[in-house]
Amino acid sequence: MSIILLMVFLFNVGGYYIVFWGLRLETNQQLTARLDAGLYDPDATIELKIPVTLPYPIHTDDFKRVDGGFEHNGEYYKLVKHKFQNDTLYIVCIRDGETRALVNAMTDYIRLTQAFPVNHEKAHNFLEKLAKDFLPRPTGGIVERGGFSIMVALFQLTDSFETRSIPVHSPPPKELTGRS
Repeated sequence: MSIILLMVFLFNVGGYYIVFWGLRLETNQQLTARLDAGLYDPDATIELKIPVTLPYPIHTDDFKRVDGGFEHNGEYYKLVKHKFQNDTLYIVCIRDGETRALVNAMTDYIRLTQAFPVNHEKAHNFLEKLAKDFLPRPTGGIVERGGFSIMVALFQLTDSFETRSIPVHSPPPKELTGRS
């Protein structure tokens, strides 16, 4: 029973992220295999034209397969192929709906597990009262000497303040006596 509770605890601490990472890796590999085999609808692709300034012209006649992906406005895209033509980079990409569904599911799970319906002020007061029971109280005393007072923790008190030597930066005053 305790092993099951430990597994649930570890899953809640961060195991769900490992599961999410594994599922995302698997869907990414499946989509890459489909794109490598050419098993995608060409009508579902999006072509991006990006101007590129290079000191020399590059011209490729056909597209080359490329791996990669990006996210834009909550949509995930997987790169299919690209080519350079004069001063323009043409990139063909396809929407990755499976990754978007996984990310949305992960976001929903995190939102559900981290939603606290309790009042934060009550929780803060409870933690403050609990901390008072287990944390040491500050101990100290007020030491007065020569018109000044200072708060000193009890463990910092020395045996006697009289043993301290205080340097004097001026000569002692001349005695005013009747002798000259």
